[in-house]
Amino acid sequence: MNAITPIFPCQSLPELLEFYELLGFEITYQQKSPNPYACLKRGWIRLDFYGLKQYTPGQCYHTCYILSEEVEQLYEDFTEALRQKYGKLPTRGLPRISQLRDKVSTKYPSTREFMFSDIAGTCIRIGKTIVHPAEDDYPEAIKAASQRLSLALDFAYKSEDEPDEYAKVAKVYDTAIARDQDKPCENLFKVMVHRAELAADHGEPEVARELLQTIQADPYFQQNRPRFKAETARMSDIAKKLPSV
Repeated sequence: MNAITPIFPCQSLPELLEFYELLGFEITYQQKSPNPYACLKRGWIRLDFYGLKQYTPGQCYHTCYILSEEVEQLYEDFTEALRQKYGKLPTRGLPRISQLRDKVSTKYPSTREFMFSDIAGTCIRIGKTIVHPAEDDYPEAIKAASQRLSLALDFAYKSEDEPDEYAKVAKVYDTAIARDQDKPCENLFKVMVHRAELAADHGEPEVARELLQTIQADPYFQQNRPRFKAETARMSDIAKKLPSV
């Protein structure tokens, strides 16, 4: 048998184990001394963790990539569990989870993936290669737009919790939306939803409301609503944050 197992640090092992159990992982091994250590499994996925009191979650840069053909089901299971636990989908701070999106590339294999950061700050990226992405039959201009918008989403996720996060991400998103708003694709609406969420969280309810209305009125969004199940749920969360008019 050949296997590679990542081993990540955390400040509180019991709290971390509780978080991963929420996501459907099982504790297959645990020790409290001489050093806190535990093994977690969900199906064939295994992650190991050790406790480190002087560890600071907000300064974590650990990550790993999990290739799985079950990426859609994992995303659905994780988002449902997180929504039940926190009352809404956590998209800021720790823990948090990104949107599920297609990264369309003309140079490398295209992928469908999402990222989540656990309560210790470790970023887990889960994805799979897609031979025929959702926009594979679209014009080259839309494929290129989807790829650019995917980079904007990555930038936003990596910028979270930085001091000037909102100013930087809002600028990138506004530029991306203005540039590609006439090229309907899944990543365009994912960017718009996240931009609306940021606006709602930073005292710009009118910006958020306008974006939500634009999305709802778009023919592509309406015709492909089953693809936007997660985004529709997030839009509902955003709408609840907005003051009544």
